[in-house]
Amino acid sequence: MVSNQFSKLLLLFFLFGCSNENTESNIDYSKEFDSIIKEFNQSSILEFNKSNYLNDAFISEFLEKLDPQKTVFIQDDINEIMNTEVSTNEYLIFRKSVEKFYQRFNESISYRMKLLKSYSFDLNKDEYIFLNSRDSYFINKDEKNDYQRKYLKNEIIAQMLEEKSYEEAIKELSQSYSDRASSLKKLRESDKFGLLANNFLSLFDPHSSYFSRRDLENWNLRMNLSFEGIGAILSYENEKAKIEELMPGGPAINSQKIKVGDKIIKVGEGKQGKLINVIGWRLDDIVERIRGEEGTIIKLEIENEDGRNIIELERGKVSLEESDASKEILEFDGKKLGYIKVPSFYSDAKCFELNNYACKSATNDVQKFLRDFRFEGIEGLIIDLRNNGGGYLHEADSLTRLFINYGPTVQIKSPDKEVVIYNSWKSNRSWNKPLIVLVNKFSASASEIFAGAMQDYNRAIIVGQTTFGKGSVQRFTETENGQIKITDSLYYRVTGKPTQIFGVKPNLEIPSLINSDGLGEDRYENAIKPSQIENSWYYSYDEFNMDKYLANHEKRLAESEYFTKMDELKNYRNSKKESLSLKISERKLNYEDNKKRNLKLINLGREISGDDIFENYEQYLEREINDDFVLDAEIDQSLKILIDLIEIES
Repeated sequence: MVSNQFSKLLLLFFLFGCSNENTESNIDYSKEFDSIIKEFNQSSILEFNKSNYLNDAFISEFLEKLDPQKTVFIQDDINEIMNTEVSTNEYLIFRKSVEKFYQRFNESISYRMKLLKSYSFDLNKDEYIFLNSRDSYFINKDEKNDYQRKYLKNEIIAQMLEEKSYEEAIKELSQSYSDRASSLKKLRESDKFGLLANNFLSLFDPHSSYFSRRDLENWNLRMNLSFEGIGAILSYENEKAKIEELMPGGPAINSQKIKVGDKIIKVGEGKQGKLINVIGWRLDDIVERIRGEEGTIIKLEIENEDGRNIIELERGKVSLEESDASKEILEFDGKKLGYIKVPSFYSDAKCFELNNYACKSATNDVQKFLRDFRFEGIEGLIIDLRNNGGGYLHEADSLTRLFINYGPTVQIKSPDKEVVIYNSWKSNRSWNKPLIVLVNKFSASASEIFAGAMQDYNRAIIVGQTTFGKGSVQRFTETENGQIKITDSLYYRVTGKPTQIFGVKPNLEIPSLINSDGLGEDRYENAIKPSQIENSWYYSYDEFNMDKYLANHEKRLAESEYFTKMDELKNYRNSKKESLSLKISERKLNYEDNKKRNLKLINLGREISGDDIFENYEQYLEREINDDFVLDAEIDQSLKILIDLIEIES
């Protein structure tokens, strides 16, 4: 994220810090709501007034934000809320919506517990549960209860696919729902207001959020540069903890067994510890269970498109100073090539404030690598920015300058200010040979600034997938009883084009198995939609004749067994997306078929990297992970493009 380091640390604390039961002061949440609106209007690039949020369309969106799947409310609830009169206190209609939501959610938990206690589920009945959001709310409780029966049946089948008996599945789910009921009883007024405020703000700006004073007090008590955990930022989606971001250098990303978008279903302590179902738990309770002493083992059951898998991780001290860039020298197709992985745009903030240019930073580390590469006679270079979620803006600027002579790198604009251009006429160029920049959907913010500049200057060929599309800058501002994070500016490429929503589109696309739908900035219907601004003056290098590269690249992809099988697997997964069979025999067949298809693609990837293939899927799940460089299919294709670049441009 392109913002100050305090903002980044604060966000991480809230997602990893412990829950605190300190008594809260008697807060007037109606006044706090007014304070949020006031501060938002004064500080954000956006603005709202009563005409923006006191209308049927907005209130309807607010209700959908509370219940995106339309599986909690019934239509009568919606009618009641929409018919509420608001005279002097507009806060009341949002408060009423949240209260009704929790009422219905509690009823849902109670009904599911009742079914688990007394209902006999027919696992041989041929019926389906639909996975996509419903088009409309339930007509009545009977329709809702039938959905809940199917939902529970699906959970039972998911347990039984893990070799559990029907009775064991019922017992485990009963305990899980009992825990959820207990968790709901612990809800504080601040929790309810937090849900209200965050949903309200997110309808104007998906990157705006609210933090209570209690959370800020916790932060002040625990502020440091590291913590023990798995190095994952979590969000909450449909009663499940979702991996929102993986931190560079953390146990999760190093394990190569977890990816963004995965859901955490169960958590267990130690190799022999019992796995506890955490579906429906409060997010901070899940986080508290995941955190622990450095060096200890945690087991997680992860759910994704491959199904559910149990993994083990060793907790580690995750440094917020981020992990370092790394380099490799590769002999490929008779040429000596360089590879640099940049996991984030890191910098020693305190050192940088002292204007010490020898500080630990991504730019300084990469510059040392480039010096080594020149000495080694490296002919071409790949910069790998996959899964790089950003970091310091000044690092994106200074890293860009290692590859161009001079000129602007990025433009930043807020509504009431002139455009600020990061510009320099002093050359710090350290590499003038062919360059490839490898990106994916999780390359964001500072990564997009660097990749966009390399593309606009015609300095590099960008390969991979279209990037995330986050072109906004956030900061914190205080309310009466907390803080809100707001967007106060947008950044633009030197051409004047925004990366916000659009991201950086690669010159040559390398297909990915990960379905990017719902993962980038464009997943937010209310994402800020900027227009183009004037370009800044810059000197670009000669354009690449992309037709030559495209023809070679498409031919290689078409001939690749790996990418052919990947395409088949994606089509297979897409065919299973809309609904799930609730007939256990059919689900077992699908489950085994999915594992077989996954294993085929995994082993094709291992053939590319030169590793031994796995005999079965279980062997893959139990594999040991190390920090050694792996030449995966995307790097392999990037190296082939780099060879083309060297030969054509020479």
